[in-house]
Amino acid sequence: MSELFKMKEMMDQFGISEDTLRYYEKMELLPPVTRLSNGHRRYTHVHQEALRMIRCLKKTGMSLQELKPIIQLQMNTTDTTNHKEWNQLLTDYQQKIELQQQELQFIKEMIEMKLKTGEQFGQFDLT
Repeated sequence: MSELFKMKEMMDQFGISEDTLRYYEKMELLPPVTRLSNGHRRYTHVHQEALRMIRCLKKTGMSLQELKPIIQLQMNTTDTTNHKEWNQLLTDYQQKIELQQQELQFIKEMIEMKLKTGEQFGQFDLT
């Protein structure tokens, strides 16, 4: 049997609230959660993996609605068609992130140049 985790353990590991975890469940961003006879939720490594993916995609600026199809396809990749669609969604998003990286690199270089030269916007040599 795979290792099971309590809600508190998942909250601590991922730095999320109980409400957030329940919201992800309600949005079907997580696979169905096992409940013990006392009603307490138990999570598995699959839930951890889904939460890692959610955290990564959110850090790129993706909304929960945007990442939902990717997460749901990930949970259903036994079907070859779903697997191809999942790969395409991730490939498309990877390209978007690469463009963001290029834009951020340009911004970083501009800031570094301004710091190095000490020039401010609108400074002109009037002599």
